[in-house]
Amino acid sequence: MADWQDTIAALATPVGSSGIGIIRLSGEGAVRTADRVFRMPSGRRLADCSTHTIHYGWIVDPLTDKRVDEVLVMLMLAPRSFTTENTVEINCHGGPYVLRRVLELVLANGARMAEPGEFTKRAFLNGRIDLSQAESVMDIIGARTDLSLEAAGTRLSGRLAERINAYRERLMDLLVLLEVDIDYPEYEIEEVRMTDMEAELSALKDALAALYRTADTGRMLSEGMRTAIIGRPNMGKSTLLNALLQEDRAIVTDIPGTTRDTLEESLNLDGVPLRLIDTAGLRRTDDPVEKLGVERSRRALEACDVVLLLLASDEDPSEEDIRELNSLRTAGRRVIAVRTKSDLGRSGRELDPEEIHLSAASGDGMDVLKEQLKNLALSGAAEASDGVYLANLRQKEAVREALEAVGEALDVLTGGLGTDMAATALQTAYGRLGEVTGHSVQEDLIDTIFARFCLGK
Repeated sequence: MADWQDTIAALATPVGSSGIGIIRLSGEGAVRTADRVFRMPSGRRLADCSTHTIHYGWIVDPLTDKRVDEVLVMLMLAPRSFTTENTVEINCHGGPYVLRRVLELVLANGARMAEPGEFTKRAFLNGRIDLSQAESVMDIIGARTDLSLEAAGTRLSGRLAERINAYRERLMDLLVLLEVDIDYPEYEIEEVRMTDMEAELSALKDALAALYRTADTGRMLSEGMRTAIIGRPNMGKSTLLNALLQEDRAIVTDIPGTTRDTLEESLNLDGVPLRLIDTAGLRRTDDPVEKLGVERSRRALEACDVVLLLLASDEDPSEEDIRELNSLRTAGRRVIAVRTKSDLGRSGRELDPEEIHLSAASGDGMDVLKEQLKNLALSGAAEASDGVYLANLRQKEAVREALEAVGEALDVLTGGLGTDMAATALQTAYGRLGEVTGHSVQEDLIDTIFARFCLGK
């Protein structure tokens, strides 16, 4: 386990050559460590400077007094910093060697290497941000579209935490009433009060259900909507991928089985991040390489959000096509049936009543497909009118369990089964909602969450 009293340091900018690179230090000894390797022309020390100031000077090797780099150093004293600890940021020239040399000097003079996500973890543990805000930091870093950035920024501002905390306060008020009835039965809760409680629980259940319905959209805005393009060989899967990307990314030939592996590319669709996955044609084959490609296509289906099932417009659906469509929908997959090559004519038999006919060559029907993909991705937007989305599976599961517990409490009260069972269910809901913000989350889960962060964050 890391010692949270240590001073930590890490490169806060990407590795590689650039104009500027930043090395960040945080902890009680951050200023002391920086003063050992930083020299100002005036001879002043950072320890004698005011907070939130920037200072010019040189990084030197204290053993030889040789200059390593000309730098600007930013000073932020506790508690007015991201971690709420003393923080120093050394702005160096952005060459890999000079950054490594400066970091080595910092580590040799009182700091240790930060663990992944340790700066943000300290901000969380020190009460600067809650867990949902901490997760939004990585979402902002990884944002690929305006909508992704906007949703992550809303969570970072604390709007999700405010919503969750308001629900927890309502649960606590109800728990107080129930506990009074359990511990002091002589003070009977009036029947009108119990009726009000049932109405409040019903309203809370509806509110939690609405928040829960934002989860898939929130996750897709954060991670991208995984969209698998599948179908039999020569149905135009790679051609469609290239048309959506507007570049020749996948090899296209008339030879069946050209695509032997999955190919993933990203696309910004009017603010919706898509992760398009081109797959090998689904068919029985004795070719060992093609067989591996088909197996990978099947695995891609298991992790996707949307499936584009392709069939040429001028062909009648085969029994295999129909079985594939029914199987995917039985498994709960969101499937769009796409009839490609519409410029070659259309068959009279439908694969699906809502199928889309398009021609990747001419562009006909492409706007219809894009609009439908956007609608699927933003299906939860109506429930997030204030811009608050759940962002990941962890948050989604916590809210789902809280919703189920509130529903159980409501059923118990309306069924007249006793207030003690209702109180137990509400305690569960209270705890599960606390997991979203980190008020009641286990330490090992916190470690797992922050381990996903980069070193300098």
